Amino acid sequence: MMELKEYYALLNVNVVDGYGGYPDANQYVKIRGNNIVEKGPMAEYHRDLEAQELDLKGLFLMPGLIDAHVHLAGGRGSGDYGDTEIMMEPKMVRAMRSVYESQKMLKRGITSARDISWNGLYLKRIFGEGILPGPRIVACGPGLARTGGHCDSYQLTEEYVKEQHFWAVLSDGNDECRKWVRRILREGADQIKFWASGGGNWPTDRITDTHYTPDEMKTICNEAHMIKGTMVCSHAETRETIRMSVEAGADTIEHGEELDEELAEKMAERGIILVPTLALLVNWYTAVAPIGEDAVKLIRPDAFLYRTIDDKTTAEEGKAYTQQVKDSFRLAREKGVKIALGSDTVYEPATEYGESSLLEFKELIRCGMSVREAIKAATLTAAEALGMSHRIGTVEAGKAADLLIMKKDPTTDADVLYRHENILWTIMNGRLTVDEGRFAF
Repeated sequence: MMELKEYYALLNVNVVDGYGGYPDANQYVKIRGNNIVEKGPMAEYHRDLEAQELDLKGLFLMPGLIDAHVHLAGGRGSGDYGDTEIMMEPKMVRAMRSVYESQKMLKRGITSARDISWNGLYLKRIFGEGILPGPRIVACGPGLARTGGHCDSYQLTEEYVKEQHFWAVLSDGNDECRKWVRRILREGADQIKFWASGGGNWPTDRITDTHYTPDEMKTICNEAHMIKGTMVCSHAETRETIRMSVEAGADTIEHGEELDEELAEKMAERGIILVPTLALLVNWYTAVAPIGEDAVKLIRPDAFLYRTIDDKTTAEEGKAYTQQVKDSFRLAREKGVKIALGSDTVYEPATEYGESSLLEFKELIRCGMSVREAIKAATLTAAEALGMSHRIGTVEAGKAADLLIMKKDPTTDADVLYRHENILWTIMNGRLTVDEGRFAF
């Protein structure tokens, strides 16, 4: 197995820098400790006898991939019955399983992830110690959700949900929202997440409903921003909740499938990042929540809202929703909105860690991005969504050495990155971490 010294130089390598361009041929990259200290063309390389030299002729070097929306929940479930089956397991079991989930992502080249769950608050600590291999975790902690809204599992008592939910806390009113932001930050959160709209997962959780008032949203954003550098991400699936989130001061919009021109222009002007989770939404009515003959037969009826119990999504409505998702994404690109890769991986087997991130990469391309643009969305722009672009996301001096050494040019075809066998090495913080699919420490 290859060993890398404290100070080494990667020579004759083709560099994909993360800014969305073609590879720079015949480059050198010097790494000392955790950081890239020098980069340039081989014609300008000056040998340093202290440095270990590795000739990577014919190989490609790029920033590690970043997934800006995951839930390292540690659960196991199909998703057919909300969170019930996951919440029945002990917290400790879920926490230990989330280590495996994180490492599975790392083996697919994902060196950083923004997590929304309790587990991420603690995964960032153990991986940060450098004892266990794992991606860099930017932790939101649990997101804020209204009572009776997204993440409030109606089959269970309110007390049980408050005690056992793995990626949300129930929070209502300005005072409670303010207190929960402070509590989550106390646990070491890097960012704060809230659900502005429903998500369509439970009978009381329709996508079309607004879940927080403008004042509550502003309280969440203002309280988070009081701590310098803390960003806020908003789950907003309707035009109204996107608008409210933008006005409240959210830094990223998750999903955001009902953009209009005015909102897209405002997001572009303010530098608000869209994390569209396309693979999830484009396939919602085919793979995630099938309709018609393929619909899941529930073991109990959704009888909470009798006024809508007979309203069934038609095939035509499903197609219209899919087109709306694609149109919103296209509009965002046209208006110059920054777009970051985020998979919304939730738990297995419903979504597979690592695999879902790369499927999202391919979906960005299917919906209009070039391969190079998608690489930028998965590196530089995703790093911006994490609030970490000063440290990760590009290959340049002063950045952390989170790198992939590729056997093929990743800018030519989406399948190059999708096929993990094309990754020769994954380097984390300057340390060889994965060597041809096997952990190096």
